[in-house]
Order: sequence, then structure tokens, then C-alpha cells
Amino acid sequence: MSSASPIAEPVIRKLWQHMAEIYGHKWTSAYGEDAGASAGQTWAKGLAGLTAVQVGAGIRAALASAEEWPPTLPKFRAMCFGVPSFGVVRGEINARDSKRSPFALLVWSRIDGVRYRAADADRADRLLREAYDEAVEHIVRGGELPEPRAEISAPVAEPRKPASPEVARKHLESLMRLVAKEEDEPIVENRMEQRA
Repeated sequence: MSSASPIAEPVIRKLWQHMAEIYGHKWTSAYGEDAGASAGQTWAKGLAGLTAVQVGAGIRAALASAEEWPPTLPKFRAMCFGVPSFGVVRGEINARDSKRSPFALLVWSRIDGVRYRAADADRADRLLREAYDEAVEHIVRGGELPEPRAEISAPVAEPRKPASPEVARKHLESLMRLVAKEEDEPIVENRMEQRA
């Protein structure tokens, strides 16, 4: 959590209202109905340093999420920074042809790729989870995402143009001269035998 001032009370009240609308009783039974109560104060401190726009991004992420249960404070803080879910990152990492998001690149930079590819599914998931958690903490503490990699386009094959009959005849004659020349020259082993 940041040492900045707690987030403004109107922002917390708006957050409380939206989360209750999204999660209903699951939100209010977990955190209470009053944003000014103890849980609301804790959330205000936990979201310190964030802007109202970032909190709005977290609310939109919660709204778009398929999760039935409301996020914890640390999870919601990560959502405010646009951190994708673990499942989304796993999909990006494991898809061979996918373009990885900057966050997935950050996660991948914290994994030993050789160990990850050699691991069974459970071990690979644990390695990925550890890297994911490290990357989330990095972002939540103010760390930067890596720059997206420039896409390398596949080389464009030049259309083949057949050689003209004259050029083909010249090359064929050149090859025939080389073959004839080699047939005329004695083999190196024979030369060595002659010297001995």
C-alpha cells in the first residue's frame, strides 16, 4: 500500500455503490453497506495514490469480469492498473502464435523458459503463478510495463522469373565445361601414388 493520502471519500462512496450494484449481497456481506465504515476506510487507504480514473478502470474491469465474487482489495488495486487475469496471461503465454500484451511480456521475463517448457502442467502453472504475482506487485508498486515488441514481418518472397533460353544455355555450357575439366584431371590420390 502507498504512503499517499487515502483516496477521496466521494470516490470511495461511488466505488461502494458500483460494487454493490455489480456483486449485490456478496459485496455488502463481505464489506458492509457503508463506505464510511471500517472496511471502506481500509479500502480508501489501500487505494491511496490512485486517481479516480484508475478506480473507474477497476470498476469497469470488475463489471467485465466473469467472477461471481467481489475482488479482494489487492486484486481490485491490480484491476485499477489494468492487470489482466491469470487465465488471460496463461493463455497468452501458452499460445504459440499469439501476440503477447506488455503485461504478459513482463510475466514471461520473470520465468525460466527452459524450466517452464520442461515442467509438467502443475509445475508450469506454479512457475507461471509465481511470475504473475511478482509482475502484479511490480505494477502495483509503480513499476513500468515493457515496451511492446515490434512485430517482425515475414520476408516477402520475390516472384521467380525463369531465365531466358540464352542465359540458361550459357550456364549449362559453363557447367558442362567444369564437368569435362574435372574428368580430364587425374585424381589427387593417383598423383600422390605417382610421387611415391
